[in-house]
Parts: sequence; C-alpha cells; structure tokens
Amino acid sequence: MQNKLLIPEQIIALKDYPLHNEQILKIYFRVFQMKQGKILPPCPVIHKSAGIPYTRGENSKSNLYNVQLKKFLEEHPRAEYFLLDGNHKSTAAALSRQPLPVIVLQKNHDFKYCKKLAKEGKIFGWYAIGSSISGALKELEQHYLKHFSEKPAFYFYTVAEKAKELAKNNDVSEYMIKAFKKLN
Repeated sequence: MQNKLLIPEQIIALKDYPLHNEQILKIYFRVFQMKQGKILPPCPVIHKSAGIPYTRGENSKSNLYNVQLKKFLEEHPRAEYFLLDGNHKSTAAALSRQPLPVIVLQKNHDFKYCKKLAKEGKIFGWYAIGSSISGALKELEQHYLKHFSEKPAFYFYTVAEKAKELAKNNDVSEYMIKAFKKLN
C-alpha cells in the first residue's frame, strides 16, 4: 500500500454523472482551491498493473465494453489508476487543478488494513471496502457495465475529462466553472 498525490489525468473516474451531492462537492472544492487537499483522507485506487476490470461476458454489450476499455487505455497512457471511491473529492481536485491524495491498494491485505483505517476515522466515504484486488476489480466491472451505454458519449474517462465535461455542461456551480476556466 502506498500513499501518493496523483493528477486527475492519471485517474480513471467512476461513471457517476452528474455528481449526486453538490454540497459535498462544494466543501471539497473549497479545500482544494485553498491548496489544502493533503489534509483530506486519501481516495482508494488500484493501479492497472494489479488488474483491469474487463468483463468475461460473451454478449455484444460485454464485447463492446472490453473493446472500448482497451481503446481508452491505449489512448490515455497516463491514466494508470482506477478510482474505487471518491467521486466528489476527485472531481473537486480536478476542478481546482490540484493533485488528489490517494492510497494505492496493491495487495489483498491492504483492504483489511483500510477497513481498520475506516473504523478509526482515518479514511471515510468508502462504505464498501472489499476484501481483495479481484473483488475490487469485479465491483469496478459491474459498476462500469451498469453505466455502460452503447452510445459513444464517454464510455470511460479520466477524472480530468469528467471535470471538463461537468464544467462544459454547466453541471456544477458557476463559481467552480469560472475557477476551472481561469486555471486553464
């Protein structure tokens, strides 16, 4: 397990769009805007070298999903980490152009340790801490398949691309959009 600071282009986002809780986003945005993101508990991520959430399904949707994930990874060589939790935190970091504190889960025992950290309040917001890398990859696969559309909008995207899309579509507060554009 390793603590790191990652830039939004390095992280493959979860497919929750738009975000569900604007108030939490506003709080995190202010923290990152004040360059204090390091004080926040880290978001859990898995490096793609630990596994990629391809599906084993044999229908056309599963095949298209695997093709699009492979294509995305080829076109985004900097995107090396899959976000397991932390949509609001990661989006706030991207909108304020700040690095995101993460905890890179590398082995199965890292999950057990993270459950302990959650009980102690040292990480929060990660409600379904799995018990293994393979379990986390299965959860990611199910998450992406649930949100996967056969329309080529954004099959997959980085946290940076997600923030850009939220700003472009006015799906976040105007002051966040102005700050995001100003930092461009």
